[in-house]
Amino acid sequence: MLAFRVVLSAVVLSSGIARGAPEAPPVTPDVQNAIAAYLRDPVANAKEFLAAPRPPDDQLTPVQALLLGDAAVRVGQYRTASEFFGAVRDAGLASAAEIGMAWASLGRGRLTDAYDHLSAANSLDPALQPVTAFAMAVVAAANGSRAGPEVLAAAEAQEGLDPSLREVAPLLDAYVSYWAGDAARAADAFTAFAAAHPDSRFADDAFYAAAQAKLRAGREDEAIADLQALAGDQPATGRLSSRLVALDGRALLREGMRRDRGRPTRFLPRRLADLLDGDGVRLAQAALASYRVRDEPDATAKPDAPRGTRARAPDPVSGDGHAAPAPPGGTASTAHPAGARPSQAPRVTPPDVPRFPWTIVLALAVAFCVLAVWLRARGARPGHADSR
Repeated sequence: MLAFRVVLSAVVLSSGIARGAPEAPPVTPDVQNAIAAYLRDPVANAKEFLAAPRPPDDQLTPVQALLLGDAAVRVGQYRTASEFFGAVRDAGLASAAEIGMAWASLGRGRLTDAYDHLSAANSLDPALQPVTAFAMAVVAAANGSRAGPEVLAAAEAQEGLDPSLREVAPLLDAYVSYWAGDAARAADAFTAFAAAHPDSRFADDAFYAAAQAKLRAGREDEAIADLQALAGDQPATGRLSSRLVALDGRALLREGMRRDRGRPTRFLPRRLADLLDGDGVRLAQAALASYRVRDEPDATAKPDAPRGTRARAPDPVSGDGHAAPAPPGGTASTAHPAGARPSQAPRVTPPDVPRFPWTIVLALAVAFCVLAVWLRARGARPGHADSR
């Protein structure tokens, strides 16, 4: 993300690489060792690097500030990271600082701020434009911008687009349709991507997103069958936010940033594409855990089963007993025989909820009313008082 080859050269030379940067104190051996340890393994050493003794923040070299900002992103301290990046914005590394601040803004879910920082970096460094323009398209689309499709089309048309971005571009096109509310087109686009790239690291994400798009398009039976095939027989582990399960753009990018913290150093194009490389299987498990699925109208869950358990339809399985991947050009819904009636497909029903006994209450109310009318009529009958 931060041009680590430049950083490495700067660290070796132990000099300020920023043009016009104020003269900083020399880097001590302890600081050099801390930087070297962080560069060797940023994931394992980020906390130690942030906690290591260092000069006051206003005396840091631009290289130190950038590395500290990157370490703060890796431990989820996005506000602190923004402060480190902001300190070097006017020190000759403005484009790297703007990208760092955009990354920190994504971690905080502040997509508008992220877009503004990416736009600033795009203007400052023409060499970064193929990447920053694509990143701006991702953020604009996830933020619900109406200009998202046009921005993405322009970014994809650029020459010299990195292969990792070109790989994920069709998936992002499908997300753009999904976030714009065109569920039918999104379902077809996601399904086409999964069928065309069955071995892609994004295949499970596309398969899950296709199922969610089908749910929105009213293709419920087909969607649930796809989710079951993707989820397999393993129970859901942990809880996911409902926004993430529904593939909300902001939630999807924040989850991508959470995963980014545990991944090794990569250049910006790969790091950007990785934001859309999630865990479709876990999402499918979480989506199904919200429902109770019944194969037939009279099928019921076991009385002692925990809430959220379900009767599952037979899934296509591989030799090892796990759900088999969808065949090229098809989806998991092909597990149902051709011509099967809709009633034979699994349906989604909400979990059983205790109901208030309105029938009993109404019956008692009617009985009391009848009794009151009878007593009143009996008391008004002539001669009733004399008979006592």
